[in-house]
Amino acid sequence: MKICIIGAGAAGLAALKHSLDEGHDCELFEQTGYIGGVWKYVDKVGLDEFGLPIHTSMYEDLRTNLPKELMLFEGFPYKKELTHSYISQQEVLEYIEAYAEFFKLSTHIKLYHHLEVVSPIPGQIWSVQVRNLKTNMLETREFDSIMICVGEYSDPIIPELLGINKFDGSMIHSHDYRNPNPYKNKIVLIVGAGASGIDIAAKVFPVAKKVIQCQRTSTSSEFKLNMVDGVIIKPEIDEIFEKSVKFIDGSEEEIDDIILCTGYRISLPFLTSQCGLEVDDHYVKYLYKHTINVEHPSMAILGLPMNIPRFPMFCLQARFYLAFLRGNLKVTKEEMRQDVEKYMEGCKESGKNPHLKVEKGFEQLIEDLATLANITPMKPVIPKMFNYLIKVGFGNYNMKYTILNDEDFEENAV
Repeated sequence: MKICIIGAGAAGLAALKHSLDEGHDCELFEQTGYIGGVWKYVDKVGLDEFGLPIHTSMYEDLRTNLPKELMLFEGFPYKKELTHSYISQQEVLEYIEAYAEFFKLSTHIKLYHHLEVVSPIPGQIWSVQVRNLKTNMLETREFDSIMICVGEYSDPIIPELLGINKFDGSMIHSHDYRNPNPYKNKIVLIVGAGASGIDIAAKVFPVAKKVIQCQRTSTSSEFKLNMVDGVIIKPEIDEIFEKSVKFIDGSEEEIDDIILCTGYRISLPFLTSQCGLEVDDHYVKYLYKHTINVEHPSMAILGLPMNIPRFPMFCLQARFYLAFLRGNLKVTKEEMRQDVEKYMEGCKESGKNPHLKVEKGFEQLIEDLATLANITPMKPVIPKMFNYLIKVGFGNYNMKYTILNDEDFEENAV
């Protein structure tokens, strides 16, 4: 089968490796000149040399808030001399590059190739228009199947806040944050207290005059994140003025600069309406088991479920979809649609957003993927360790984790 893979981040490389293992003829198209996706750091923000938006949101000195033991491609360990659990951005990138080199993936990757249009044609074949950015030549290709692995950290959400356009100071989204240097001796407001918001607050705090962080008063997140000592915590914003911000508790603070750590929207601009997918409130519908395009099952999207052990999940999703393509998974379009509708109805009844985050659906999903396709499941130690960290907190750099076997791990102080 001739398979098109879009994106050379961790998900795309996992998709390519597992597809090649099964003997498929694969081409992977990557818009940039490098592999690694969001794990590649570049100084520049805004547009690249071809006038296209820069996708990576990586900033200086990032360390993972997830131990590397949960950031493993299947069957490919980190080098033995890397003994600590929480590692740097560069160490993750080197691991991804080593994975591509070890499995000889580069010969199937076309860098500087921008996907412009993907559309189905009769017979479950796909028409792909791809532009070679170096030559500016547009080529139309046909594939039997498509695996989309573009991630969701490239299209920033700018919240609708009262008075946001009045503010006189600097205001950026975390997508464009690179280092704390612009915030020396400034009063900085961090909007959002997710993983990136807390990490950026920690980076800015040592150089700023004052750091204030506001967060939603209620959230459905099950994550326990460690707030930064010394950072002033405020509730949601009521109104933004020229040089200050008022919060819903009635307090008001003078602010020099604002960093919006308000997340990203899913963006699939290359898909035509005939592809049968729609993004609705950060949820792509309709995808069977958050992977297979119900309307056109010869298309899959990898990497959408969030707040889970993503590298192992990329591999599991890839193997699940490939099992479907070879006929191991016997399911009709109608059955897939009914499954999606049942899932959405359950989310509606419980008041949860259907975009899969932690919730109870995480463990059920990984079980479903393995059971339905009759493939090797994710090692039980992975969700076990992940669920433990949900309870005790992520990003504790004083701890080291060791996977003892497929079922067990141990935690030790560094």
